[in-house]
Amino acid sequence: MPNHYRTNRPRFVDETVEGEALVMDMVKGNYYSCVGPSAFVWKALTTGWSTDDVAQMVGERYGIGGGDATRDVDRFVESLLHEEMLVAVEGPGDLTADRAALDAAVPVGEYSELVLERFTDLADLILLDPVHDVSEVGWPHAGSQG
Repeated sequence: MPNHYRTNRPRFVDETVEGEALVMDMVKGNYYSCVGPSAFVWKALTTGWSTDDVAQMVGERYGIGGGDATRDVDRFVESLLHEEMLVAVEGPGDLTADRAALDAAVPVGEYSELVLERFTDLADLILLDPVHDVSEVGWPHAGSQG
């Protein structure tokens, strides 16, 4: 399994607000939520930290054993890959957030299972957005399909 990842852009866009990572799939219209430790791991992975570094930080930050942290991070990464939210990066990634920035983005709280929540209730509405039906010229020019 690769060790470094990045967000699968432009398909997915994300924002971390008050300890919650919100991620939007611009192709399928689904959106995702990661809260607490899950948001911390998402933010760390998508800002260039390796899975090994993330597991170590999770263990230290939440006071859990290294083996448990590695297992949890690996399972979470598998779920992100299954949803096609991450893309593997060759070699070390470019760190775009240091440890202090990660800690500031997601306040420390109780450790809980790393969970990716998927929501499909707004997918139809999001896909109705006319910005999705454009040519390479961009909005407001209609695509050739529609």
